[in-house]
Amino acid sequence: MKLVRRLAALALVAGAALAAGSAHAALSGYTTQAAFDTVIASYGAAQTVDFEGVADGTTFLTGTGTGGLTFSYAITGSTLRVDSQFTTTSGTQYLGLDNRDTAFYLGDSFTINFNRTVHAVGLYLVAGADALAGDLSLSVGGVSVFNSGTEDHLLSDGSRAFYLGLVESDSNLGFTSAMVQMAFTPSAFLAVTADDITSAVIGTAPVPEPGTWALMAGGLAALATLRRRRG
Repeated sequence: MKLVRRLAALALVAGAALAAGSAHAALSGYTTQAAFDTVIASYGAAQTVDFEGVADGTTFLTGTGTGGLTFSYAITGSTLRVDSQFTTTSGTQYLGLDNRDTAFYLGDSFTINFNRTVHAVGLYLVAGADALAGDLSLSVGGVSVFNSGTEDHLLSDGSRAFYLGLVESDSNLGFTSAMVQMAFTPSAFLAVTADDITSAVIGTAPVPEPGTWALMAGGLAALATLRRRRG
């Protein structure tokens, strides 16, 4: 069974490399949080959703979410749920499913939708000791980054925390969604949870267009006139 999973994982990694080379050369993948954070340090408006402010047991139907994120998915018989049953990368809360393992399984996937255009996305996926390289992926458009065979962090209960991040270096090529996927492998089982979803944009607030400046100037002039009349 493990041999089958390894062959499937290698095929996925090879396919992802081909896609990355042809679809979006400015988008780079990272498998450690330290490397991801170093790259986005010069970006602006970074935010992380760690689910700590969400009540344990809260569910998200497809199209709903929290912290400026909404989640889209079609996982038969399951709903996304915030839980605290297992160890996670920060605090006690994580994102999983409302099944007996409070986790995603191989073959499951969900899409993270942002309420803004972003240039970077990263998150932790926590899995068991038997996780193999290529079991987990984060994708934007035709570009994917897969987990390696080495976890970013080994948690206190023996779980392995894999970091997946994608960073866009071209300010003109932002994105509004990203897909998280657990690769399907016949006869294999793996429970996976998600945490610490980070997004960032290049620069800060956009510079107003000339027309916007004109409207602002007109508004300020009208306000000044109103104040003089009241005086």
